[in-house]
Amino acid sequence: MLMTSQEVNTMNHPENEAHEAARLRWAELKDALAMVKLYNLARAKKLETFETMTDWLEHGGGLILEDAFGQMLCAIRWREGDEGWQVDRIATLPEARGRSYGRWLMTKVEALAIRRNIPTLKLQLDETRDDLLQYYQRMGYRMESQDAETCLLTKRVGGTWQFKQAM
Repeated sequence: MLMTSQEVNTMNHPENEAHEAARLRWAELKDALAMVKLYNLARAKKLETFETMTDWLEHGGGLILEDAFGQMLCAIRWREGDEGWQVDRIATLPEARGRSYGRWLMTKVEALAIRRNIPTLKLQLDETRDDLLQYYQRMGYRMESQDAETCLLTKRVGGTWQFKQAM
């Protein structure tokens, strides 16, 4: 997914850094294998494949937060979906958890969606752990549906509804 120079400058502005040793960058197809490894480390119950990862990146985009040495600390991906973007769960390196990297990446995706006039973000959790549900609910996601194994969350972020509510 191409981005404007303004988006690059805004996303890498020093006051937006999650950690002074971290660097935010766009995920590219060449990152797919490293992202597969990160997602599999972060989410052992749902193994990721190279083919699935490249499909996400080709039909949407991704952001990567890496340390000063280029090691991926955290990543998020999204793709075009009905009525907005389908966002996948955040993948954070186990030893990098608890530093708000994931929350920071999610706010970057939400800001990008607003700039691109994407009305809704949808997030499907493949496990219905209370801690995961609460994590995303604290960020403003609301449950749309739930069954024994999955939970669909949504958040309105952009679109003309913002203007209508402001009037």
